[in-house]
Amino acid sequence: MIKNYFKIAWRNIKNDKLFFGINMLGLTVAFLVAIVLFLSAHFEFSYDNFQANKEQIYKVYHKVNRPEKTELGTAMPYPNQPALKAEFSDEIKYASRILDGGMYLEKGDKHFDLDVNFVDEDYFEMFSFDMLKGSKKSALSQLNNIVLTQETAESVFGEANPIGETVMVNFGAGSVPFTVNGVTQNAPENSSIENQNLVRIETYPGYKAEKDNWNSKNHDLYIQLAEGINYVDFEKRLKPFTEKYYQEDISFAKESGYAGDKNGDIITTNLLPFSEVHFDQEVGNHPTDPYYPYILLAIAFLVILISSINFINLSIAKAFKRSKEVGMRKALGATRKQLIWQFWSEALITYCMAFLLALAAALVLIPEVNALLNGHLAFKQLFQASVLITVLLSFVLITALAGGYPALMVSKFETVAVLKGKVKSSMIKGGLRNSLIVVQFTISIGLIAATFVIWNQINHLQNKPLGFDKEHVISIPVGNSIDGYNLLNYYRNALAGESQIQSISGSDGNLGIGKDNSSMSSVFGFTQEDKNIQTNGLNVDFDYIETMGLDLIAGRGFDRKYATDSSEACIINEAMAKQLGGIEGLVGKRLDLDEGKTIIGIVKDYHFESLHKTVEPLTLFFNKPFGISYVLVRTLGDSPAKTMKLLEDKHQAYAPQAQFQASFLNENTNNQYKKEQKFAKIFVTAASIAILLSSIGLFAIALMVIKNRTKEIGVRKVLGADTHTLVSLMSKDFLTLVVVAICIASPIVYYTMNSWLEKFPYRVDVDWKVLTLSSFMAILIAFFTVAFHAIKAANMNPVKSLKSE
Repeated sequence: MIKNYFKIAWRNIKNDKLFFGINMLGLTVAFLVAIVLFLSAHFEFSYDNFQANKEQIYKVYHKVNRPEKTELGTAMPYPNQPALKAEFSDEIKYASRILDGGMYLEKGDKHFDLDVNFVDEDYFEMFSFDMLKGSKKSALSQLNNIVLTQETAESVFGEANPIGETVMVNFGAGSVPFTVNGVTQNAPENSSIENQNLVRIETYPGYKAEKDNWNSKNHDLYIQLAEGINYVDFEKRLKPFTEKYYQEDISFAKESGYAGDKNGDIITTNLLPFSEVHFDQEVGNHPTDPYYPYILLAIAFLVILISSINFINLSIAKAFKRSKEVGMRKALGATRKQLIWQFWSEALITYCMAFLLALAAALVLIPEVNALLNGHLAFKQLFQASVLITVLLSFVLITALAGGYPALMVSKFETVAVLKGKVKSSMIKGGLRNSLIVVQFTISIGLIAATFVIWNQINHLQNKPLGFDKEHVISIPVGNSIDGYNLLNYYRNALAGESQIQSISGSDGNLGIGKDNSSMSSVFGFTQEDKNIQTNGLNVDFDYIETMGLDLIAGRGFDRKYATDSSEACIINEAMAKQLGGIEGLVGKRLDLDEGKTIIGIVKDYHFESLHKTVEPLTLFFNKPFGISYVLVRTLGDSPAKTMKLLEDKHQAYAPQAQFQASFLNENTNNQYKKEQKFAKIFVTAASIAILLSSIGLFAIALMVIKNRTKEIGVRKVLGADTHTLVSLMSKDFLTLVVVAICIASPIVYYTMNSWLEKFPYRVDVDWKVLTLSSFMAILIAFFTVAFHAIKAANMNPVKSLKSE
């Protein structure tokens, strides 16, 4: 019996190739989009799932309750980790500090600029990174041990076993020998911990001088609690610990007028579950918006919904054409159950074929999707048990609902009414079809409008004046094998006669995100006249103001004529001046920062961080130990490729062993908004597909509806109606549905996009132009879709129209 159902179903499919083709196209595209979006969401949810101790690991952070706002900070002082382990030896099983850095590694005639993590011996006990060679327990047992990633080991040693080999490593304070004691896996793409090459944190330059300093904060701290310890209860027990070791900071805060939170706590030590690190926007590691994967799933659902609405509408419309077949089957004894199975089997064949085609397309297109969205999707994700079960259950549910409803409706046809041809006239005008078309266009208009808002916001972020001149400035990372000051002076001398070079300076922090993936992030705290002051700090060199195009509003810039400028001077921004009490009288004032700095100038606030943040206090100063990490070159900009080649040639002549990773500052600042750009690309694709699928469905429905009104069109034409009148008449009903969709979509878009924009300190508004343009596009697409059939029908000879009936 089942075999017969499918044989008849296949025959019916072949007899109506247009119906089948439209459904196949829509469903295949929808399934493909849904698969890609589902895999993207699954990837985000899978972060750190490979960590065996995930539920027991926590990231330590501090909460400082200031009068104006509460600040969260993850940077920890060196003595915090040993103090925690000593005070809570029963509760804390393992603890490791993690400090990101760079190193210059030498082995024979090979030289490498590499990333490195400075960690504690507990690191491998906590985190589940496979040790490919060597032992986890002893990998970092000695201070001169180094663990290489698989990629580094293969680059340095090839196929040879590196265990026990000696390499020379320079962290910026001279080369020292290290013994390779392990090779670890490269961190998976869905890891919040980068797992670079690893050394003990005690070998970090400056560690010995700062290891007992509770005010020197520069690394993340993770702890693993013992089994059975509730972290919420444990967090409460950290209050005496904080009051004991941060007494100096708390006292300064109280003297500055801090009242604390509702419990009177000014500084608290808190724990963030490791399972939340990827999505936490305030203290997470390179966090992702927690709503992002849910938005992906919602878009996937909406695209499937649109294609399924097409299928339902077309199936119902086709059912009327087959009503006499249904009547005959009922007259010959077919039961309602048999009719449902017959029509549902046709739906099942179509859905299965579309799903298989979508899987094949996904296999081919996933690499292209990864390239477009900078993603890390893999087709094999689909075959993970949880994913496979979810996908199959979703497929069965969608097929049952979308295919089952038309089958159920057909089975309700009355035999006598069907054979008399009354079903068509009584049911074709039903509200279901119109309601479903409204739903389709509501989704499409919403996605189009959302896309416009997102692009407007990205353009606003990329084009908003930042307070410095980002055009024609080239940022050159120094790397770990070169002294930054030496490279800066070399460039100044080597490029002195080049007409396309306007000025050269340097700093220890990048603006934006360059090719080395680094950005600026140095914060200093000091006490000024019994007031607790926090400022971002940037070590710079002469000509920095001119090279960056900053606006001086008081005082002067760094000048070689003044010997003390290279050691005792500083320049602050307006936000820092406000923190110090106002601009008036600040120039010439001495700050208790470092070993003492005198304010020689004040610059207008500029966005040294992304526009995800407001401008914070900033101090520019000279501090030789901080070094120069970036050489900044302002050019005329008339021949960028030629200028970049000139800089690369000079760089290779000075340091042939070092990698040249220069980039333009305008590119660096745009790189800060990659997540928003990725978000926008997804919405553009989804909106395009949604409107395409809606148009395909409307195209097919309009064709069938107008065919059913062929006699009416013929009669109206005989009575004198012209083509314009007929097209207007045929289009009016469909355009009314689009207008209804606009009325529903507009407030939804306004509310949801305003909610999304709230997280940006600098944002655009959701204005009426966006909604109007989206609505106009939808009306235009709907009109031309329907008008195509209406014009064709209106131009038909009325004799043929009347005869066809």
